[in-house]
Amino acid sequence: MFPGIDIINIKRFAKACERRPKIKERLFTERERADLNDCPVSSWAARFSGKEAVLKSMGTGLSGLSWHDVEILTEKSGEPRVHLSGKADEWVKKRGGTVIRISLSHEQEYAIAMAILV
Repeated sequence: MFPGIDIINIKRFAKACERRPKIKERLFTERERADLNDCPVSSWAARFSGKEAVLKSMGTGLSGLSWHDVEILTEKSGEPRVHLSGKADEWVKKRGGTVIRISLSHEQEYAIAMAILV
């Protein structure tokens, strides 16, 4: 098992979104944006933190990957689920993994995520 954890200041993430109107398109897939469409900025920040945690569990960082290679969608049950494509999927297989499990949380100031590559 390979863990990855990330924490982000929600206000800082919100300011980045205000400064760069297209940042959500760069960071999130079309399906993720639709999933988060009516959600507060804290949920967007948690989802971004989740992507960072996933990359850390893979041991790669963003090197050679796109933000769109890691997609986190909400299941009907409310559970966040990681979907990988392209090189991200290849990296997981190289590490001997089959799936990445993730937990997301947020409160007033911070969003946090923990991912485990199994």
